[in-house]
Amino acid sequence: MEGQDKIMDVQPIERPSRKGLILRNGLIFVALQIAIMLVTHFRRDSISDQNMRIAVGMYLLLLAAIVVVQLDARMRVYSGRMDFGQAFSTGMIFVLFVTALFTIFILVFYLTIGKELLAQMITIAENSLRANGTAEADIPERMEFSRKIFTAPGMSIITLIGYLFFGTIMSLIGALFTQRTN
Repeated sequence: MEGQDKIMDVQPIERPSRKGLILRNGLIFVALQIAIMLVTHFRRDSISDQNMRIAVGMYLLLLAAIVVVQLDARMRVYSGRMDFGQAFSTGMIFVLFVTALFTIFILVFYLTIGKELLAQMITIAENSLRANGTAEADIPERMEFSRKIFTAPGMSIITLIGYLFFGTIMSLIGALFTQRTN
């Protein structure tokens, strides 16, 4: 009888929640992105062709973060077995959380710190039209859309759309490699 009582007292192992893993990793990832953006902003004088490399680097970092979150969830939440749907939904919840936080940061950034960057972007777009041989009379009409996009809300919308679009694709790719059903 004594041995049976000990067996009955065994408590189940508590596994971390998927939500907790996503929130923790999402906060770390967004903090890293914010740090990268602020460092690159304060270390340069103007917008350069580095922006494209930084953007590609941030998206590659997003892919790596999605895979890490999916693997973390597979091991800690799903005991090493996770189907495609669980992997994809884990990646998408992470992407939604990161997108929301980073979009808010982008809005605040361009409303406060990065105001001058928006003016530089408009100037670059205008000069690009001139360099491509656009007639001076056509430039104001063509710049109308650019002037709407290169605003704090416009940049936030672009961030929102870009992160959701690429995040969905990256979650699908990550799920292909992180699922384990056997």
